[in-house]
Amino acid sequence: MTRAADSVGESVKTGLVGLRRRAVEAGKAGAEATVGAAQAAEKKLGERGLAPGQLGEALAGTAENARKEALNARKEAAKSTKGSRKKVARKAKKTRKELAKSGGAARREALERLEELRKPGRRAKKAAIRAAKAAGESKRKGRKEFKSAKKDFRAAVLDAKVAAKGEKKSRRWPWIIGLAAVAAGAAAVLRQKPEPPVAPAPPRAPEPAKTDAAKTAPPSVVSPPAGAAGTKGSPAGDAPAAPKPTPGKHAAGDAPKVPQNGSQPSNKPSSEKKN
Repeated sequence: MTRAADSVGESVKTGLVGLRRRAVEAGKAGAEATVGAAQAAEKKLGERGLAPGQLGEALAGTAENARKEALNARKEAAKSTKGSRKKVARKAKKTRKELAKSGGAARREALERLEELRKPGRRAKKAAIRAAKAAGESKRKGRKEFKSAKKDFRAAVLDAKVAAKGEKKSRRWPWIIGLAAVAAGAAAVLRQKPEPPVAPAPPRAPEPAKTDAAKTAPPSVVSPPAGAAGTKGSPAGDAPAAPKPTPGKHAAGDAPKVPQNGSQPSNKPSSEKKN
């Protein structure tokens, strides 16, 4: 173990020594290189007739020259931009003046045309009819020609107005139609009356349950006439039977029946007759 540690320590020491030697050699080489560069610079300066002390002054002078050149370039650029802006402004001013002149001339021409064109009235109509009559044409034809001339005149007046205004006539029909549709919808909504709310149906009461006796009871029997009261088959719950009439006596309000053959009626009951 001790031998291994000693061998490692010796190798480290030798490595460090080698590194130191190399560092010293590198420093010497750098110094030699700087000396050589300085000598070369001095040679070049000597060739140009400059001393080593004048190097800083030369560098400062070159920097000042560069700054001056930059300032001059900026000033020239500013001047050129100002000149170009002025030129553009002058051109724009000229074009505006020309447009104003042309627009004024167009308006004047349109106004003159409107003054020249006057709305034809009754006198013009009469004159057209007279001219047609003098030419041997009918009055109807003269009126038609006058109407066509009137239409042409209206079209020319509209064109002149548009030219005088310098703007296109805006279309109003779409806006009017839209407003009319909105008004119609609002009127329809207002006319619709709200329907009254439907009341819920009341719950039905349960029907009373029928008794068994009512279910099994026979149908009701037709009551016999008053004279046949007390006959067989009458139900037990009917009214009391009328008393039987006594023989030989008729009930009140009943007249004795008279036979058709002229014989007297018999007052005997039917049972005695059978016997």
